[in-house]
Amino acid sequence: MKLREADRNDEKDLIEIYEEYINSKPIPGIRTFEGVRDFESLGKMNFKEWLDDLENNKHEENLPKDYSTHTFYLAENDEGRIVGAIGLRWKEVPVLMTYGGFIGYSIRPTERGKGYASEMLRQGIQKFKENDSKRKKILITCKDFNIPSIKVIEKNKGIYENSYYNKDEGYTYLRYWIRI
Repeated sequence: MKLREADRNDEKDLIEIYEEYINSKPIPGIRTFEGVRDFESLGKMNFKEWLDDLENNKHEENLPKDYSTHTFYLAENDEGRIVGAIGLRWKEVPVLMTYGGFIGYSIRPTERGKGYASEMLRQGIQKFKENDSKRKKILITCKDFNIPSIKVIEKNKGIYENSYYNKDEGYTYLRYWIRI
């Protein structure tokens, strides 16, 4: 598996993935695009605008003060199929430090349960090591009932710190730290 940024050649595949998410059976308590919300905006813009938005999100001057710059990567398996996406958030902002975390990931519905999320997170952690030499650890979070995500985080040496109840959403988030 490899992580790579989206480009103009991905339009057909990403529209297919977007539709797969939209048409998949909902998981109670989990939003359709939870983990990587950049997919959600794909349904609101044309593809070129969406790619431009991904690029803009990488530069602090393009974002509100309380937003983090972030990079969106596609996860491509060894056969070249896009199996999911991962977003790396580079800046410490209150919402991320409370319950959002530095990394969000999502596996397309037809590819879940195959181990891709664990490898995506491992490679995402590696990208933090390569691009942020000052950071010693990163916060990863998930809802307390999201057992698959808990397993992915713990497999990647996530150390549970505490839980945070988000009264606005009505969910409890588990907060883990991973040393990089």
